[in-house]
Amino acid sequence: MKNRTSLLVTSVLAFALTACNAGEQASRDRTPLATTGSAADTKTPGAAQSCLAQDFDQFLTAFMGDVEVQKTHVALPLKSETVDPNAEPEPKPVTKMLPLADLKFPLMLSPQQQAQDGLQLSKTVTDPTHIEVKLVKPDTDYQLTFLFQNDGCWKLYQTRDDSL
Repeated sequence: MKNRTSLLVTSVLAFALTACNAGEQASRDRTPLATTGSAADTKTPGAAQSCLAQDFDQFLTAFMGDVEVQKTHVALPLKSETVDPNAEPEPKPVTKMLPLADLKFPLMLSPQQQAQDGLQLSKTVTDPTHIEVKLVKPDTDYQLTFLFQNDGCWKLYQTRDDSL
């Protein structure tokens, strides 16, 4: 009888453990992947953050709509390219590597603000892990380009302001 009771207890415990592991795996399957690192010379703020979405369009919607998302999904230092219109003999490009403290948020306007300002958004897929998003204002020199990469999670790694 003692062996039978031990066998029953062992079976119940094994079943419970299996059920717990299955529930834990299902929970992991629903949880977004955590960032495990970043590109060679860049870091993402926060030790372990979760990816918003692997689908870029879903990510971009969240990125444009939330400054906190922008703060946690930007490579640091952020490469910023602008044009110095006062350079002689002609305007010249200026490249800076900006730490978080030097960034002005929002980096990218919300869709509502873009519409209000008359901006048009276009997207170019360079390759599956690199996408350029361009904001332009027709009939002006306003042109901002945001470069994103996915190295496990989407993040902004460079901005380019070609406005004069």
